[in-house]
Amino acid sequence: MKKDSGRAAETSTTAPERVELKGLFTMMLGVWYPQNYILAAIDPREGAAAVKALLAAGFGRNSVRLEDGARVGQIRAAIYEQRTPMQRAAASVSRALTDEGLMSQEYFEEAEAGASLIAVLAPEPQLVTEARQILATHGARHMRFYDSKCITDLT
Repeated sequence: MKKDSGRAAETSTTAPERVELKGLFTMMLGVWYPQNYILAAIDPREGAAAVKALLAAGFGRNSVRLEDGARVGQIRAAIYEQRTPMQRAAASVSRALTDEGLMSQEYFEEAEAGASLIAVLAPEPQLVTEARQILATHGARHMRFYDSKCITDLT
């Protein structure tokens, strides 16, 4: 605490959020690359219904993640803050030169405009098919599957 005009003023000592860069938040060459996940933008109202449908179809709670636009912005800022200046520069180059960078920017723009992002872990082809059908029913956009070698557009 520090004094400010005779009154005690709170000083925040909260450590910045740390995001583990694996699983959904895996990076490849400094660019977001959520391997074995389907990623899509979705209307917030439809997102909750999509999660319910995915869980009913047998996807586990740990396999489905829905984040609102504000939370996506917080996660993005936390990842940026934990990078070194060299990592930030390398990521900027990768984003500018790769399709992956342009795709991730599309998701961030959707989130900034109020969309939620939904991610579904689907390490097997049948799971990709099932999740795609459910997400499409709920109006998901920019639906893509990130496998180990390429990104497949599912829309």
